[in-house]
Amino acid sequence: MAAVACFRVLLDGNRTDVPPERLGPLVAKYATCFLEVRWTFPRVSKSLSHYSYLLTDPTALELDTVELAHLSQDLQARLFGTGVEDAVTLVLFEGDSRAIAAFAGYSADEVRAAMDDPSALPSGGRLRRIAADGSLVDVPEAASSPAAAQALRFGSTVDGAQGIYFAPGGAFIGDVVSCTPACEPTHFSMVEGLEHRPADAEAFDATCIMTALRFLIDFSPVSPLYLPISFSTLVRPMRREAWLDLASVIPASERARLAASVYDVPRAPTYQALSMIRASLDPHVGAVDLCTRDPDFQIRQLTEIAVSSVTFALPDARPDVRLTALRRFASHGGDYRKRRIAAGVTNIRFRAERELAIELRIPFLSGPGICRIQDEPVGGMARLAERLPLRSRRTDGFGSLRSA
Repeated sequence: MAAVACFRVLLDGNRTDVPPERLGPLVAKYATCFLEVRWTFPRVSKSLSHYSYLLTDPTALELDTVELAHLSQDLQARLFGTGVEDAVTLVLFEGDSRAIAAFAGYSADEVRAAMDDPSALPSGGRLRRIAADGSLVDVPEAASSPAAAQALRFGSTVDGAQGIYFAPGGAFIGDVVSCTPACEPTHFSMVEGLEHRPADAEAFDATCIMTALRFLIDFSPVSPLYLPISFSTLVRPMRREAWLDLASVIPASERARLAASVYDVPRAPTYQALSMIRASLDPHVGAVDLCTRDPDFQIRQLTEIAVSSVTFALPDARPDVRLTALRRFASHGGDYRKRRIAAGVTNIRFRAERELAIELRIPFLSGPGICRIQDEPVGGMARLAERLPLRSRRTDGFGSLRSA
């Protein structure tokens, strides 16, 4: 008996600069070329749409998904560049000819909904995700929800905070929270370079909620605590709901003292993605910051006060490249002011970067050249720019305050 299934490609369109009208034909071009080379006779592939194919192997009971998994890496590199993960998802739908025909007509949103709720699939069919190693993963996957389970993945942890400096006022006006497993050789931080990024962003974001809760109880900070949450988490329904579920542990009376720092935001997030982010986060935080690595973030696509602020993360590069990127970001200052959206720069390391940012009238600054990792929030503290960075007051390694 031949193995037959509908092979479907799902993309995170918010993480590429390719316009939607060109994305489909590009996927079809690359996928068709890939299948012509890899899915050879007597196996057969038939295009059903830009994103879906009917695959048949008359010599096997199951399709060779290890072979198909390579397409994910190929598409990710071609459409999103290196260093991007999880932008391409491959799924396989198995069923009779009628069910496969119905599934082939599903939109991308309908497929994602069916991955969370299989009752939305055509009768008699089964949907599975193709993992990076080619193995098939049942959907819905074991959710990272209840989200509190994510925090437990970090085990014993060290809480941290790094101040956001308001240059015109000469004071810290908030803190970005962080949480690091006690066994790690260095601290995690979203205001420093890539070497301080956690491997498990989902667990990191979850544990930072618990860090913020502890800071609210123990220190009663006078300015906002910024909760890091990845853009990728927010645009994936199951991950988003898991994070929001855990965020609900923060008492409603305290939520105005929280802000969200959405990191890894693409150059041009869609209106739909931004609307969803605001609708999801607004009940939980008092402000939303978008953090991007692109100095040419498309601020002109945002409406007035679409978010509270946009923060540019300086690249991990030579000093001259970093200063050039800083000037490039600052050149869009008029567009930020016109939309009443504050601009910030993070991952500031050196005095030259700090001084240039102030000279270019970028109001909000953060990074190790502004404030080193602290045991408690520093928001509300006045500080002359000449006396930055604020040194760490930690007493042992990552610090004396550890949480289980």
